[in-house]
Amino acid sequence: MGFMNALFHGLDFSRIQTRRALSWWDVVYPAIVFAVWFFAAGVFFAWLRNRLGK
Repeated sequence: MGFMNALFHGLDFSRIQTRRALSWWDVVYPAIVFAVWFFAAGVFFAWLRNRLGK
């Protein structure tokens, strides 16, 4: 953590440290949410491209 503080000129990164270890769900759940959002964005832009006539 000291390296990150030095790299970013004294920004305090200790606030993002958690007191407990991450569980698998803490990693998988955001990945699922991002996948759903990226899929929805892809569907929207594909629809928009087809709507505008390629």
